[in-house]
Amino acid sequence: APALLAGMLMLGGGDLAEGYPLLLVAICLTGLLQILLAFFKTGRYAIFLPVTVVEAMLAAIGLIIIIKQIPALMGAVLPPTASMLASIAELPGVVLQAEWSVFFIGAISLFLMFYLNKSKYDWMRKVPPPLVVTILGVLLASLFALEAKYLITMPENVLDGITMPAFGEVLSRPELWWGVLVVVITLTLIDGIESLATIKAVDKIDPFQRKSDPNVTLRTMGISNALSSVFGGLTIIPGGIKSRTNIDAGGRTLWANFYNAMFLLIFLFIAAEAIAMVPLAAIASILIYVGWKLCEFKVFTKTYAIGREQILIFIITVIAILATDLLVGILVGIAAEVLVLVYLLTPSFRFVLTGRLSFKRSCCLLWTNLKGLFSTPIIKVKEQERNGIPHYEMTLSSLVCFNLLPLDKLLSSLPPKEGVTLVISESGRIIDHTAMEYLHQFQEECVRDGRIFELVGVDNFVQFTGHALSTRMQDTIIIKEKVQQTERERVMEGLADQYNLSFQPAEKSTLNEQDFVYLRRGADKEESNIMSGEAVGCNVRLFDYSHTAAPDYYSKHWHTIMTSRCLDGSSENMPDMVITPGYYLERYLIEYDEVELSHNNDFSAKYHCYGKDGADLQSFISPELIEFLVKNEGFYLEMRKGVMLAFRKDRGLENADEISQLFSLAEIFNNCCLNNKLGKK
Repeated sequence: APALLAGMLMLGGGDLAEGYPLLLVAICLTGLLQILLAFFKTGRYAIFLPVTVVEAMLAAIGLIIIIKQIPALMGAVLPPTASMLASIAELPGVVLQAEWSVFFIGAISLFLMFYLNKSKYDWMRKVPPPLVVTILGVLLASLFALEAKYLITMPENVLDGITMPAFGEVLSRPELWWGVLVVVITLTLIDGIESLATIKAVDKIDPFQRKSDPNVTLRTMGISNALSSVFGGLTIIPGGIKSRTNIDAGGRTLWANFYNAMFLLIFLFIAAEAIAMVPLAAIASILIYVGWKLCEFKVFTKTYAIGREQILIFIITVIAILATDLLVGILVGIAAEVLVLVYLLTPSFRFVLTGRLSFKRSCCLLWTNLKGLFSTPIIKVKEQERNGIPHYEMTLSSLVCFNLLPLDKLLSSLPPKEGVTLVISESGRIIDHTAMEYLHQFQEECVRDGRIFELVGVDNFVQFTGHALSTRMQDTIIIKEKVQQTERERVMEGLADQYNLSFQPAEKSTLNEQDFVYLRRGADKEESNIMSGEAVGCNVRLFDYSHTAAPDYYSKHWHTIMTSRCLDGSSENMPDMVITPGYYLERYLIEYDEVELSHNNDFSAKYHCYGKDGADLQSFISPELIEFLVKNEGFYLEMRKGVMLAFRKDRGLENADEISQLFSLAEIFNNCCLNNKLGKK
């Protein structure tokens, strides 16, 4: 939606109504281009754009939306402007021309959008905030008797209001061709990147663990977009929120999309008059909130945490997009990524000035490093057998976003169950942020599919920051400074010593080896302050876990989590089950059925149990465990593949005393498993 809005404004010279039919032409051409790209199986290519450039593009779109919607929010009627710089320059005039009754509606609506979305009370989010704002806007608009120019304009006959693509106008006006080309390429890039990211996220939460084909998705989008534009519609892409809602509601097939479309059509035909009563200020508040979520300060701090070179590329891309357009800005961002990588790989020019390196040699190194960014990273591939199963060992050089395609094609061509070892050789100089994300995603896929995967040599590279997926270099010039230990690390290290466990403070990407339901959720999943080893009769692993989740994808959620497995193997007999405080995460437990237990009324009032295939959970949940959970409220327990995961949902990072309760819980878990094993004998 943000890119479409920007496209309308650009093609229409700042006039949305004039730009809409021109945008439909661009959407139709985008659909045809997507069909062509799907035919050549290019669906996977978009994911190898620099990750930071993509996020900067989204942030810039957010800023564009905010700046363009401020006049509507304040009720200022200004002539449309074609460029962002002109729009920014006109903002002082917006205040002078503001209609204060309209601004009052806009301000109240904007406040509610932020307040309701941030509220900690579930009952305040039962009704979607945009719907609340829209209804309130209608009431206030009626109270203030706003003029029609401040309301949404709807045709008397909905069918007469359908706008057709202006193919003739585009063909007759060569000055529009560049703008249309920019919009087509931008929409193709955004749709490709967003749709591929969405289907990857939806695949992770699909209860049937089905895997989407990116080329089928691209082809389907192309056909849908071409047909949609012919009838006056906008682009159609997979939606993460809609997919999540469909899964939560029990949807399993594409029929869920069909029903969604039917209800939208019904609402359009029977409630057109109600739509015409909505003030533009209320809509502007919703759009400004959407724009803010794309460019809020946390977006910048998250990028800075990944690396200073990433925030540099990010800011350059954002400024370039605001100063020019989306396509030029993206190209500038890609060029900035290339220059930063070449700079990092090339010796300092002072080596030339001090005579340590000749100018000719310096130029040769510069060219070699530039060429190396686009050369295949694969040095050799060795096929061998491990325990009778084919295993491939690949030796690699530097890995960056621009040379990942050969590696991805090779990995995709291998049989899905055969093992893979990737060895980053000493000749490799750098692994950039995008490459680290790619390696982590491939590792996650291998864990999910039960495939053997090893990554060797990464530890020889120095991370730019503590972020698990930051850029890394192998260079003797780089001196890794000793990081000052935080208070949290000192506490966790002391606890590790107390329980005779090993301790590792560094951040790592979380791999969900047991396929825990809880760890499937969210993105940017990382663990730190990891203690592991044998304690209380179990093989335990305790760590600080963080992740992001909708709708605040730049806000981290923290918990201290423990996983434990009985040393004597008795936990292998435990059935998969989940014990939740209240109905916590119930919508994610699609593969489980709720089980009624007769242990304890207090327990039944505070917790719910879920099992699979009619498993008898009664015999596995001991009175000791029941007593502990009733006394210590809020624990979430999940048993899967003989391993227990436990944490408290209403706590963030646990203190030392609270962590001791996790060890007590692990000990009780061990006793449950042991007693059940003895009972069976």
